[in-house]
Amino acid sequence: MITINISGNRFQTYLSTLQIYPDTLLGDENKRKQYWNSTTQEYFFDRHRACFESILYFYQSHGRLRRPDFVPLDTFLEEIAFFQLGPEASAQVHRTENVSVVTQIPMPRMLWRRYIWYYFEFPQHSCLARGINLLSMFFTILSCLSLAIESLPVYVNHWEDICKTRANISLNSTDVPRCSALFTSPFFIIQTICVTYFVIEFFLRLISTPSYFRFILSAFNWFDLGAIIPYFVFLGIQLADQETSLNSNAAMGIRLLRILRFARIFKFYLVFRRLKTLRVLSSTLKESLMDFSVMIVILTIIAFLFGAAVYFAEQDTDGNVFDSIPKATYWGIITITGVG
Repeated sequence: MITINISGNRFQTYLSTLQIYPDTLLGDENKRKQYWNSTTQEYFFDRHRACFESILYFYQSHGRLRRPDFVPLDTFLEEIAFFQLGPEASAQVHRTENVSVVTQIPMPRMLWRRYIWYYFEFPQHSCLARGINLLSMFFTILSCLSLAIESLPVYVNHWEDICKTRANISLNSTDVPRCSALFTSPFFIIQTICVTYFVIEFFLRLISTPSYFRFILSAFNWFDLGAIIPYFVFLGIQLADQETSLNSNAAMGIRLLRILRFARIFKFYLVFRRLKTLRVLSSTLKESLMDFSVMIVILTIIAFLFGAAVYFAEQDTDGNVFDSIPKATYWGIITITGVG
């Protein structure tokens, strides 16, 4: 039997208990002998006393490790590291405490690329980085608002109709002539300014990315590219010839390209990811996912029971409304969740 003194609190245990884990500080004789006090004939550790009860129980229970409720998590993890309980013990605490291990973020090797990447990916890096992030958000909002206003009935075909009127072409024609009105419209000017900034930003992020493979696989980079390409397609069509004839399939493709310009709105995800409050909300929802699932199952079962009861009760008198149990269940769901 050996005695272990933890800042004045003495614990006694069998040597065989500690030798169950020979790679730890207490289990290895060579590691623990530097803490031997020959005067008192005991091992002395100037460490956290409340944590050691759990650490000693780790040896006694063959690997069970639990943090005391009154001990801070970071203190407990420091004690685990000091007594060298190993990665399995740390992983056990991470699982029970739901702690995510911080991984190292890959960064570009070249210094100038690293600075560019810092400025565009980490707004908290400096005042300049926050300014660039706010500028990116401003152009994103401006581009989306311009596109939304352009879709109003009064503006949807206003500038094309001006060009057709000047060229004496029927307004119902799909031929869109080139004229200066298209290039002097406020929407074209705003989109030109916004797309210019987007192109510069995309190019700088492309040349400074630490991994081209991850850059290609990122969906948000494709959203950025999708917000840029339609502008140059429209510009190429207008500059290609004095008169551009579009069939129905080509017109549909152009409309799809217009929709792609709204992909820039997904850029706001980066803002949400950097706001601490929203990160806390995301973690809360993730932690409560099982509770939400159980609640949804219970509501579905209740709605099914009431829906089936309504179906059998109303089948003869109002069979057109409740013509099946699934339809009656849907009525039960919207009644419980919407009307209450």
